[in-house]
Amino acid sequence: MVKGSVVAGSPLLYILIAIGLIYVVVIAVISARRAAKRCRELGITKETINNVIKASITSAIVPSIAVLLGFVTLSVTLGAAWPWWRLSVIGSLSYEVMASQYTADGMGIALSSVLSSDANVFGAIILVMTIGVMIEPLAVVILAKKYSTGLMKASGSSDWGQILSGVFFLGMFAVYLPIMMFTDLPTTLTLVTSLIVTVLCGIASQKAAWLGNFTMAIALIVSMSSSVLWVSLFAK
Repeated sequence: MVKGSVVAGSPLLYILIAIGLIYVVVIAVISARRAAKRCRELGITKETINNVIKASITSAIVPSIAVLLGFVTLSVTLGAAWPWWRLSVIGSLSYEVMASQYTADGMGIALSSVLSSDANVFGAIILVMTIGVMIEPLAVVILAKKYSTGLMKASGSSDWGQILSGVFFLGMFAVYLPIMMFTDLPTTLTLVTSLIVTVLCGIASQKAAWLGNFTMAIALIVSMSSSVLWVSLFAK
């Protein structure tokens, strides 16, 4: 029996992922150069362009802390290569954990033992993750232009745009919150901890605006740390 760890750590998988990441970086560089060129054509000053670049770099570094923590979490159960690919390009920690957990449960395998189980289990998890996340870019290609244009028109004419955005996020909460609240007590307490930390950071950022950029990273670090305590106290 070929174990999942053999596939998860295979040189071929690392090579394919490296090729994919190089491709994404090249596309990003080309897009950035074309955008800068277009800005110069429109008469935007070099100083303004540099300020935008600096602001973009700063805003990207902070969320990457949360991505790094997500990578560490997933690499324990799925190895380093696959989480590296998913969280570098299109994945999110909440989706990856949920998809992998559901797939492992469906195959009667604990997520923590995927790497020591049959490679077919690891392959099934990769397949489910990939097919599930393909819906997002396909939906963007088909619907994003109409959605964005309609939302801008609604926002400009009334409060409907803000209501629509709020309902969208409430829908996301309605999907994820029941899973987190009713799985087990440590999971619920971790969620509550995250909510409390987020609210406190929001209050504190009213006096220290820079703190708002670190809210997600702080909430993630504190809640993940607290989960260790909750599991040790209340896990059966």
